[in-house]
Amino acid sequence: MTAPALLIILAVSFYPLLNGIGLSFRDFNAMAPNSGKFVGFENFSKLLFSDVEFRQKFGFSIVYTFSVVGLSYIIGFILAMMLKDEMRGRGIYRTLFLLPWVVAPSVATTNWSWLFNDRLGFINGVLMKIGLVEKPILFLANETIAKFTVIMTGTWRNFPFMMIIILAGLQSIPKELYESAYVDGAGFWKSLYYITIPRIRGVSSICIILEIIWTFNNFENIYLLTRGGPNNSTFVMPILTYYTAFFRNKTSYASAIAVIMLIIMLGFSMIYFHYQKNNEEDL
Repeated sequence: MTAPALLIILAVSFYPLLNGIGLSFRDFNAMAPNSGKFVGFENFSKLLFSDVEFRQKFGFSIVYTFSVVGLSYIIGFILAMMLKDEMRGRGIYRTLFLLPWVVAPSVATTNWSWLFNDRLGFINGVLMKIGLVEKPILFLANETIAKFTVIMTGTWRNFPFMMIIILAGLQSIPKELYESAYVDGAGFWKSLYYITIPRIRGVSSICIILEIIWTFNNFENIYLLTRGGPNNSTFVMPILTYYTAFFRNKTSYASAIAVIMLIIMLGFSMIYFHYQKNNEEDL
């Protein structure tokens, strides 16, 4: 009964995966059908030891990933702390803060590109009108500013997930603990340090690891906003893989990049399962 579904999964997922791993050990070019000789670890050796572009894009991928995840966690934690107690309009606030997560990436990035436009963009228009800047800020055309821009939009996209998970963790903490701490003279900061943070350490670890995996592997957020520009300054690993395969026609080289990404993701996945297992044992 499960054979048809298994065949589809094998055809759609496992065969491309195995084929991609096999291509990483060859010298295959889609524009040269007769190519494909076995070269062993030559592609990986070139990537890791002599490809300056790969090291630069890998470095920015790490900076982008940990910046987005770190900022998302901080913002999500603050908002979760604000929304954990009863307050008027709490359901409305939760819905509004959740919108960046549920909006389609293509819609969100299209709107951001218009907001950041240097001529007709709303943000530049407001900043110039109130006199904070004299000329438009090149949010998407300046290499340094573009990096901060994609980090900011990535944070905007990801903080709702952090907020929801942390909020669930906060609401699972017994109120009696805070009441006892208050009676003993503990203020907000001591309660935060000795009760809140230790109690949500498990869910925090899991959601951070998941966000690292998703953000590092994310393609559409940057590609739809900047196409990796200007001057390839916002290239991350998925975009570099895409350009290498389909614009530079280096299929095997792109496969080697993808395999390196796969190894990194497997490492984070093992950490995730480790924390998940520990949380289940604690329960």
